[in-house]
Amino acid sequence: MVVCRSGQRSQQAARLLADRGAHTVDVEGGMRAWARAGFPVVDPHGAPGSIA
Repeated sequence: MVVCRSGQRSQQAARLLADRGAHTVDVEGGMRAWARAGFPVVDPHGAPGSIA
């Protein structure tokens, strides 16, 4: 899975990896879209996270 804040860099990275034979999944719209959709944003310890 490839993800970034806005979705622009992750889209490019997913395309680059796919061109090299990797199976990729890009989170369209990035973490901002993820949070707007109501999905959880947490840190590695399970506490509420933030999107920088």
